[in-house]
Amino acid sequence: MRRIVTVFLSLVMLLSCTMAFAATTEKGPLPQFMNAVEGSWCDQNGHRMVVFGDYMMNGIRVSEANNVSGDQLNGSATITIIGRTGVDFVNVYWNTVAGKRTINMGGSMPMVPFAAAPQYPETVGGLHLDMTEPELSNKYGPGTLLTPSETMALCGINAESWYYKDIGLLATFDQQTFTVDRLILVKGATTAFDISALNADSPLYKYAAIYGWSYTPAPGDVVDMGHGQSMNFKYYPQAVMIQLSSLN
Repeated sequence: MRRIVTVFLSLVMLLSCTMAFAATTEKGPLPQFMNAVEGSWCDQNGHRMVVFGDYMMNGIRVSEANNVSGDQLNGSATITIIGRTGVDFVNVYWNTVAGKRTINMGGSMPMVPFAAAPQYPETVGGLHLDMTEPELSNKYGPGTLLTPSETMALCGINAESWYYKDIGLLATFDQQTFTVDRLILVKGATTAFDISALNADSPLYKYAAIYGWSYTPAPGDVVDMGHGQSMNFKYYPQAVMIQLSSLN
């Protein structure tokens, strides 16, 4: 009987310690930040979706939250993101006005609660804009990391990118949300846009014919595709790309 009581008391003490530890770990700047911003967000056009939860942002680990101020309704913090390209720091602000919640990434990108998935007028090999780094990696692998100068040499864009040489595809990412903001096909690519089956080796009149444009684009043009997305011919015939219209 004494042994049973001793075991019972030990289990009670262990449970108490575990609960105390859990309560302790739920306090501090990082849990405070996550509690304030947890959920799904997007920009005003429904793009650049950001999901905060389980100490992750879009599947990338959030290791720290520093300079946390305010409360669950209004505040700010600088978070540390550990991704494939290394350590990044992002300033995040959250605000509630008249019951409406918003967050702001980097101080220049207001975001609202995510309501519905945007439409994509064009995709490449099953890839679309707004995909997260883990989503792209799960579909095609991590790709080769290119510096801005290496990317520029291939397609004219001055940004870091993931390069899939075997199919002639590059993807660039928004620096605040780490979601795809360009899908680029370079000259000689073995893949093409899914709907039109065109790429950088295709004549421009075919783009106008298939998409129903009223004019044939010229090298250097950027054509609005609707839904906050554009087809960029600035670097044609070196490359052609689908991108978020805010990059125009």
